[in-house]
Formats: sequence, C-alpha cells, structure tokens
Amino acid sequence: MGKTAKMISFAIVAIDGCYGSSLHGLADVLVVANAHLRKELNEQQALLHWQFFTSVHNEIKTSNGLPMNHELAEQSKQQFDVIYIPGILYEGAKSFTKKLSCYLSLYQWLIKQHQGGAIICANCTSTFFLAEAGLLTNKTSTTVWWLEHLYKKRYPLTQLKFDRLIIEQGNIITASAATSHFQLGLLLLKRFIPEHILQQTAKTMLIDTRKINISPEQLLSQAREHNNKLIQDAQEWISQHINEAFTVQELSKTLATSERTLIRKFKEVLAITPLKYVQKLRINKAKYLLETSDLNLDRIIEKVGYKDRSTFSKLFSQHTGIPPISYRRQFSKITNDD
Repeated sequence: MGKTAKMISFAIVAIDGCYGSSLHGLADVLVVANAHLRKELNEQQALLHWQFFTSVHNEIKTSNGLPMNHELAEQSKQQFDVIYIPGILYEGAKSFTKKLSCYLSLYQWLIKQHQGGAIICANCTSTFFLAEAGLLTNKTSTTVWWLEHLYKKRYPLTQLKFDRLIIEQGNIITASAATSHFQLGLLLLKRFIPEHILQQTAKTMLIDTRKINISPEQLLSQAREHNNKLIQDAQEWISQHINEAFTVQELSKTLATSERTLIRKFKEVLAITPLKYVQKLRINKAKYLLETSDLNLDRIIEKVGYKDRSTFSKLFSQHTGIPPISYRRQFSKITNDD
C-alpha cells in the first residue's frame, strides 16, 4: 500500500464485563503503529484515530473492575472505518443470553455502520453480538469452541470453524480467543498501512504474524474464560488426564461433588455436559496431532485417552464428518500409512 495521510477511524465498543486486556490491547497496537507511521511519513498528526464507546449504559466496568464512562456508540453519527467489540466475561448461559437481548440499539447501529462500509470485528464471546445483529447470517465465522452448541442453536445459518484464530468474511471479521486482539489488530492494519510498517509494529510488540492454527492448549485456555471455581478445577484435572480413560463419576469424586451437580454446573457455565466436553477436547487434540505430527493413528488414539480404534474412529467421524485417515490426508502435509 502506498503512503497516505488519510486518517483511519476506529470505534472500540466496550460492553459491560468486557476483558480489559482485549479492550485496550487493540488500542496499544494502534499507538505503536502510529509511532512508526509518524516517523516514516513525517506526519505530526496521528493517522490512526480511535475512540472508546460504551453501549446501552454510559457507565460500565470491565471484567477486572475498571470503571469506564464514555459516549454511547449508538448515539454517534460518525461513520467509522473499523468497529471492534472486545470479548466479555462469560458467567453462564442464562445471564449471557439475557445480556445479548439488551443490545438491540447497538445491533441497529452496527448494521448501519456496516452498510456505510465499516469493517466490523469482534473476538471471543463478543462474536455473538455480531451474530445477533444478523451480520454473520450465511457467513463463516469462529467463536470460542466451548460455546459451539449455544452458537449453533441460536445462529443455525452461520457456519462455524475452529481451526483458525481469525476468520475474514469481507468486512466482517471474527476471532476466537480473548487474547487475539494483537493478531486482529495487525490484520486490520494490513488493510490501511504499508507492509513494512506493519512488520515494524509486529516486531516492536513481538506479535507473531504467521497464520495461526488453534492448538489444544489454546482451546483449553479459551474454555477457561469464566469464573466458576468448580468448573475451573474440573477443567484443570481433565487437561492433566486427557490421555487417560475416566468416567464422569470418577471425575466428580475427584472434585468432591456429586455427578449430578457436576453435570448441572457444566451445563450452566459451558452449555455442554462434562462427557461432551471431554470428547471435544480429545477429538480436538487428535485433530491437532493428525495435522502436525507423523505419529501413526494407533499412537494418536492412545494419546487422547482411547483404546479402541473403532470407537475412536466412529466418534471422530461424528465430530468432523470424515474418518481420521481422510482428515489427515486433507489437512496435513505429513503423510503416514496407518
């Protein structure tokens, strides 16, 4: 991209309970990029300009308790180049779905901004806000994988993918992890600033500019973006024993709770049963190993806690739509005869 002095406008919309790091992280990327742009173009004025907004309520608090008081986004008449909604803390399906119903004025504003040419993006749980606005209908998107069931139930016309950190669909961009604001910031800047300045910004902030596949560790990190102690303890134990066979009953005994209570809490916090959660983790780890290693299938099956090849293959096909060998042939450059 050639040199330009056109100011690029960003609206960062803070929803009550949003992650402070996601909220300010994108702005920090813009700060560093501006410094490099000023030096390169000998410009005194910042070429990347951003404003913080709230929605529905002027006064909100971030997930870590930081109070904020800003103009409501839906009251702004300015047409922005980019609008970003950072992820919010997930406190259970009931409170989350109730919150989604409270932002109708924001959804109308987002639609109008999109029609005016704005790039609309969100990460983590806030991808739901774009879907609620109808901006992801008949499009491909990503979100936090552990809310897959809730997402598909609410938005059946949106195709979900979890193998990429960020998915672009024209001027709609979704990112899966709460910590993806750095990569998202670079992806946005790529549309507006010269490539060498983009690389300087990435180097200054030590941001990995490679296209990122989601690893099992990243998936585990996403799934812990809540504040329920029992479920956090369960997730920690599961992650340490994912290569072992165990039952939900054994898990509940380890956590000193009843099986019934554990199932109920998993449904409340993650909108999924513990059995389904463990299955998803095992299959996701198997997918990752099929994509990135040359281990034979039987060894991979052992590493994800299964002993029977037939049972594993059937479950894998149910989750991915294809057998594990076909999955490896399609998604991995490493070939191995199983």
